[in-house]
Order: sequence, then C-alpha cells, then structure tokens
Amino acid sequence: MSQPRPSDRAIRGIHHIAISVPDLNQAKHFYAEVLGFAIVDETRLHPSSGGDAVTQLDEADCTAVMMDAGNIFLELFEFHNPKPDPLISSRSVHQLGYTHFALEVEDVQAEFLRLEAEGVQWHSQPIDAGDGYMMTYGRDPFGNVIEIQQLSVDLPFSLERLSLQSRTG
Repeated sequence: MSQPRPSDRAIRGIHHIAISVPDLNQAKHFYAEVLGFAIVDETRLHPSSGGDAVTQLDEADCTAVMMDAGNIFLELFEFHNPKPDPLISSRSVHQLGYTHFALEVEDVQAEFLRLEAEGVQWHSQPIDAGDGYMMTYGRDPFGNVIEIQQLSVDLPFSLERLSLQSRTG
C-alpha cells in the first residue's frame, strides 16, 4: 500500500510553532534582528469567552506576534493575564513536551560564533553527529532550547529534500 501524497491529505503540514515569552520586545529583537525572521503580524488578544475556551484560562489577555521563519511560522505570545509562572530556564531536554526547534544553517561553526556573540548560551561546541550532520543546542534569551544544524543535502531530512518532495509530490 502506497503512502498518500501530501496533496491527498487533509493536513497540509506544520504551520507554526508557538512560544510564550516574558518580554515580547526582547523576543522580537532576538527572533527578528538576531535570527532574521520577518514579523508578519502583531495583535493584542483581549479577554473573550472564545479565547478563554481555547486556552482554558480565565480572562486570557496577551499580545501575539507571527513571524515568517522561511519554511514555517513562529508565533510568540506575551501573556498579560494571567501572569505566567517564571520560566524554568534549566528545564532539561529529556522532559516531556516541547524540547527544542532546529534551525538549518549553511555553516554551523560560523552561526555558532555569530549567535554566541549575540548572547546565545550554547550547551557545547558543534559536534559531528555522523552522516553529514553537524549540530549543537543552545538557549534563546528566555531559556528555550534551540538547535542549529548543518546537514548534507543527501540526508532524507534536509530542507532541500523537503522542498524537492513537496514540489514533485
């Protein structure tokens, strides 16, 4: 039995990843100015019964920013109400739930040095994970884990392969 082509499925793909941050201006600086994502929308979401139903919060009030990250959108939230608990910046990647998102780069060592100069705290120098996969983990200004990776185009999960598969479907 063959797998359905992407156009045969109701789900078109992952649209965005969302991160709740304590300081939206600082987050916009990091994700737009440092990483180069483009802000495409910013809106204040005032308390509403619909918003409370979706979030399962009472009187949810936040500002949201949608950013174009090239092949996916990144959504950033700053909640004004209810006030979020402090971020546990030492949260380990083995815990259940969101662990990280990865940025594919052309030169992992150059991006490592550039982002380090911008204040990214890295877990380690980039390592060779084998088969044309160089990578490392670090943390955004709020302690969320990000990965930078340099992949050989021969790997089945490189961005070039994803683009090729969706074009030839």
